Amino acid sequence: MKCRIAVATLLGALVIAAPALADELTATFVVEKMNCALCPVTVRKAILNVEGVIEAAVDYQSKIATVTYDDTRTDLTQIAKASTNIGYPARPQAKMHE
Repeated sequence: MKCRIAVATLLGALVIAAPALADELTATFVVEKMNCALCPVTVRKAILNVEGVIEAAVDYQSKIATVTYDDTRTDLTQIAKASTNIGYPARPQAKMHE
């Protein structure tokens, strides 16, 4: 009986701690059709509305969005879709091989 209680307690602790096990990742996106200084504000707001996005910064001159997100709650496709859906097509930036 004590073993079952210990196992149940351990499982309960793991369920509670599961969100803490999530990975926080950062990705960059190429964002097209930004043609004024206010466009990045609009793109940033759309990306921040994606559940799981923690932070977003959008640079007008480089046309790059840098996004930190919880990979257990969202993915690159959903983040890019948020920008694309408001008229600013976005795609993950290819990683450079070192």
